[in-house]
Amino acid sequence: MAKRYRVVSQGAVLSGKQEEEVYQALLNIKLQPQQARALLSGPMVIKADLDNPKALHYVDVFSKLGLQVKIEGYQAAGSQSASPQDETFALLEKTFSQPIEPTALSREYQKSMVLALLSAVIAPAIYGALVAAVVLALAWYLFSGHVEYFGSIGERAHNLRPTTWIVLLLVPSVIGGILLLFLLYPLWPRGRAPSPYILDRKKNPKFYCLTEQMAQAIGVPAPEFIELIPDVNAAAGPVKGMVSLWQGKLRLVVGLSLVSGCTVQELVGIIAHEYGHFSQRKSMLVYAWINRVTRWLSECAHGQDFWHHRLLQWRENYDDVPAIYFTLLATDYALRGVRLLFQQLLEIHIKMTSRVSQQMEFDADLYEAKVVGSERFRAGSLSLRKLAYAASYVRHHNFDALDQRDKLLKNIPAAVEDIARRYSDEIMNKIEQSLGDEQTEYWHSHPADIERIRHAEQAQEPGILSCALPAKLLFNDFDRLCEKSTMGLYNAYGIHGAKDYVVDNDQVLG
Repeated sequence: MAKRYRVVSQGAVLSGKQEEEVYQALLNIKLQPQQARALLSGPMVIKADLDNPKALHYVDVFSKLGLQVKIEGYQAAGSQSASPQDETFALLEKTFSQPIEPTALSREYQKSMVLALLSAVIAPAIYGALVAAVVLALAWYLFSGHVEYFGSIGERAHNLRPTTWIVLLLVPSVIGGILLLFLLYPLWPRGRAPSPYILDRKKNPKFYCLTEQMAQAIGVPAPEFIELIPDVNAAAGPVKGMVSLWQGKLRLVVGLSLVSGCTVQELVGIIAHEYGHFSQRKSMLVYAWINRVTRWLSECAHGQDFWHHRLLQWRENYDDVPAIYFTLLATDYALRGVRLLFQQLLEIHIKMTSRVSQQMEFDADLYEAKVVGSERFRAGSLSLRKLAYAASYVRHHNFDALDQRDKLLKNIPAAVEDIARRYSDEIMNKIEQSLGDEQTEYWHSHPADIERIRHAEQAQEPGILSCALPAKLLFNDFDRLCEKSTMGLYNAYGIHGAKDYVVDNDQVLG
């Protein structure tokens, strides 16, 4: 087959042009704002599967607009000189050369979003009011309340022993101070998170081009980078906090255990699902705030066990000093009361917000169905379920081996793939039957798999991609990536000297 060409944006403007000028010129040729920004943000395929004259025509058009572009030649799929990887990427480039029609938000989605937003406003207001009440009460007691109840210093000296009025001043102050620290702890800055393991763009340019082209087709910002983890998971999220989300700076997280057990079609469908979450930017901003509120409430309701451990330890150490003992006892009961309050607030908040999370999953599932087809959605769900069971088995045996024999897996994704491959038809039948055992409860962030399958099948999407080749062929030097991400996980878990415990997989799993 004849050589084919693709036209690639270089993500920069020609000399003498201003970026905003080029952006407006791209809008004038009917590009969407997200597409125009994506072309200016980094390398991206504009058009693929072209002959040389058509490729030159596109170069001429975009160069006149002020955008730096270039032509890349490749052997078309089917050519004897093309590798399976080249053929697959050529197929994917053709698949995502046209925009994917966005899904419309359902009325149920909109209702649940309003209810969730209401909760996400009320809960922080109650939290803020409680913090303010403790601060005001503590300040009032320190500056005027103790005088009102126990008299001035002179009166104390006349009526009370010094130790007594010192206790009367300090006990409420200590209780209020510890309670305030407890309330403010969720807002304290956390330690720096471990650096993510990022896929090298220079070593895997085709996969980056694929994710950027998919983002353009779905109408979302292209990811700034791709983070690799060894899990059976994928995610798309802001680079750093809600500001990044507002700016459209996203990162794509790809779990290599997912890649190792998926087909190209399944993996690409999952990435489409993750991008689908960001097709409604405002909804994602609201959801990001909802999640932050949930974390605050959860921290106050169920976290900070070290406070109670310390209080119990201090009470034991000072059980022969009544003033200190009863101060710590009263503090403990105050913390328990506040915790109970936040547990109730958290439960109400989850009831009011979990529905929107479930609706967002349904909405994102439709993007996956548009890619793989509604009829194949069930098979993909079962594949993920199988890998999740295998990953749970691998995780359990891996940390048992560390605890008992000082050994760790060298390559977690390879281990997950190996265990999943061994599953018999009988086990697979049980995994499929387990679909019917699950029900969606109000506290679940994701609907039950069987409900998601039904929803996707009802959409009757024909799909635009069919490729049963293993997804790992999309990456160069896949085993090395798996080993590096595995070590990254051990470092994130704080396993000091993990590299000294790493052995070949068969020494852990047999």
